Amino acid sequence: MISNLYKSMVAGMAIALGGWIYLMTANPIVGAALFACGLLTVRIYNLDLFTGRIQYMVTKEFPWYYYPIILLGNFIGAALIGCVSMLLVRETATVIAANKVAQSLPIAFFKGVGCGMLMSFATNKNTPLWATVMGVAAFILAGMNHCIADMYYMIAGTTFSWTIVATILGNIAGGIIFSSPTTSNT
Repeated sequence: MISNLYKSMVAGMAIALGGWIYLMTANPIVGAALFACGLLTVRIYNLDLFTGRIQYMVTKEFPWYYYPIILLGNFIGAALIGCVSMLLVRETATVIAANKVAQSLPIAFFKGVGCGMLMSFATNKNTPLWATVMGVAAFILAGMNHCIADMYYMIAGTTFSWTIVATILGNIAGGIIFSSPTTSNT
């Protein structure tokens, strides 16, 4: 359990670092592709990322209490990087966070579903790493909601909203929709 918490904190930090890179890149297309460094780190080191593991809910490979631990660890890791980077990216992060906060709960949910579907594809062990980059760039450029990345933006932008709950539920729904009971995912 402690190792899952550690692996999930590091995964949250990796996604937040991807968000930090995105915020520091002037070109949004290049930034979206570079954001994928976070997810590539998660895949290569087999870290516990909530949006990559939720597809296991279908196969019941892990006990129910596994998922809240991962989500908590991801949020802690994202918050740590958010606190460290906020002085450098606060202005840009505030704009993104304000857009997330302004969403209605149904919009946050459905944008979360789309991201959850793409994350299931991007984290599948059978997905080539180049396609992982494409999946990440797609959800960013489409303005979809990723609960860990959004938490990073909210911390770095010093704002918070309960829309994050709708995003989490959407990420779960999307992850389950695109889950594959016959393949193992990271």
